[in-house]
Amino acid sequence: MKSKKILLLLSATIIIFISCRKDDNSNNVTPAIDVSAQWQIDAVGNLILGIPDRQWQTKTFTPTELNLFTSLDTTNLTGTTTPTTVLETSSQRNNSIFPNPFSTSFQILFGFNAGFSGQFVFKCVIVDSLLNPLDKKVTIMQASVFGPGNVSTSNIISIIPNVPIGRFRIYYTLSSNTNQHFYKCWGNIQRN
Repeated sequence: MKSKKILLLLSATIIIFISCRKDDNSNNVTPAIDVSAQWQIDAVGNLILGIPDRQWQTKTFTPTELNLFTSLDTTNLTGTTTPTTVLETSSQRNNSIFPNPFSTSFQILFGFNAGFSGQFVFKCVIVDSLLNPLDKKVTIMQASVFGPGNVSTSNIISIIPNVPIGRFRIYYTLSSNTNQHFYKCWGNIQRN
């Protein structure tokens, strides 16, 4: 009888201990964003594999996402202008990085409405799946008109991000003197 009471007490203690202890997964934090879906884009900007998930297209940022740019919003926008349209083409290199995945650097360029020629500000923040900023950049870019049909495109910017090997997301905005963050976009990127 005494051994049954001890066994019962020991069993109850073990059950209480197991139910009160921390979960073994307490160090695993749920990601804030999913960076697993990757578009594959070759070194000259041709789409190899795209996913119908609206990456690399205009977005509405949440307050948390827009807050990523607070430290970059002090950039002088004097002399910059806003195009009528930012072109989005998933089969070409407009608005998406190339190559993706990349090893040390990637490029990005933008297309605009025919005839747009002016400067604008490019701001980008690369984050991990927890929305922790890993790298930030800001630069003034120039759009130029060329060729038949008054095609307008920006100069290509090359970025060497300070990120480790892995999967991330790049958030970026285009801004001008009259329209802060006139274009907002994001895409998942991978460094090999």
